[in-house]
Amino acid sequence: MTFNMILSLKKVSVLLSCVFVISLGSCADKLDLSQFPLSTGGDPTVNDTSYVQQSPVWGQFNQPQDIFIGREPVVYIADTKNNRIVQLDLSGAHIGQLFISNPIAITQDYNFDLLVIGDTVTSIGDTLSVVYRIKTVPVGGIISNASKITLIVSDYPTPLIGRKRRFTGISVYPDNSYLITRAGPNNSGSLDPDNAILKVRGINSVSEVIVLSGFQPTGNGIYSIEKISSVSTVPNDPTNFIITRNTTDFGFKVEWFLYDIVNGTFEPKFLPASNADIVKLQLGTPEDVTMDNNFSVFVVDSSKDSLFKFNSLGRLLPESFGGNGSGVNQLNSPYGVAFFNKVLYIADTGNNRIVRYKLSTDLN
Repeated sequence: MTFNMILSLKKVSVLLSCVFVISLGSCADKLDLSQFPLSTGGDPTVNDTSYVQQSPVWGQFNQPQDIFIGREPVVYIADTKNNRIVQLDLSGAHIGQLFISNPIAITQDYNFDLLVIGDTVTSIGDTLSVVYRIKTVPVGGIISNASKITLIVSDYPTPLIGRKRRFTGISVYPDNSYLITRAGPNNSGSLDPDNAILKVRGINSVSEVIVLSGFQPTGNGIYSIEKISSVSTVPNDPTNFIITRNTTDFGFKVEWFLYDIVNGTFEPKFLPASNADIVKLQLGTPEDVTMDNNFSVFVVDSSKDSLFKFNSLGRLLPESFGGNGSGVNQLNSPYGVAFFNKVLYIADTGNNRIVRYKLSTDLN
C-alpha cells in the first residue's frame, strides 16, 4: 500500500462511514506456567498453541507506555519520553505524530476522537495530569494536523481541589462517556477520595463528572482501587469494566466489575471463593489490561516482565508468556497492551519498542 493510499483511507468520509500468593520466580526467569495452581487442580496442558513474535519489531521509541488500535483501524502509541503520540498503519509505517507532554494512556471514542492522558505545567510550575481530546476527523484523520482540547485536569473540583492527584487510565463506553482512573497521595475521605474512578461526559468540554461509588480507596480487598493503574471497558457493553492495580502488596490486582441494575452497584464478576485464576493468582505490578471479542483478558505485568492471558471464566491460559530480556518472547517492564484482528500488541517499555504476536494456530 502506498503512502497516498494510506492517507486516503483517513479521509473524513471514510471515518464517518464507519477495548493467594505464589512464587513466579525472579524477573529474569522465563515464566513457567506449571507454577500456577490452575482452577482444574492440575498443570496446564502445554500444546502447540502459543504466541509467536512477529517481525519486524517496531523501534525508535523512548519508554512507550501505551498502545491503542483505533477504529479506522490505525495504531496509536503513547511514546512517553519522546513526549508524543505516534500514528502508524497496521504494517508499522509512520502516518503522523502529535506532541503531548508525558503521554501515558490513550483511547479513542466512537466519533474517532482520541483521548490522551498527559501532563501540563501551570504558570507557577506545578505539573498537573490532564485528559486531552484530539480532534482528527476535521483534518482527514492525520494526527499531525489535529487540534488538541484540554478536557479535564487532575485538580478538577469533584468537589475538592488542589491535591496532587494523577490520572492513570482511560477507556470509552459505546455512548461516548468515558471512565478515568485517578490515583492520589493519601486521602481516603468519602467525599472525594484520591483513588477514584470517574465517569465523565462531554465532547468539547466536560458536562458531567461522577465519582463511581462502592469502591474502597485504600486497602487490598476485592473492591479496592488503591494504586489503580488502568481501566478497560468491556467491548460493546454500556456499564462493565476491568481495572488493574499495581500495588506491590498482596491483594486483588485484576478486577472485573459488573453493574447490578437492580441495586445500582458495581459487583466483582469473580469473588475470592470462585477459585478463578484471575483473582487467585498473585501478580506483580500489572500496568494495563485489554480484551478481545471473545472476552479473553490480557494483562501486562511490569515487575514480572510478562503477559498473562485469562479466558472469560477467569482461567489462566497457557498462551501466557514472558521473562526479562530483549529476545524473542521476552519483555522488559511492559506497560501497555492492545489486541486487534488476532494480533497482540505490547508496549515493551523497558526495551523502547512495540512487539507484536500471533497465536501459532493463526499463522496460516
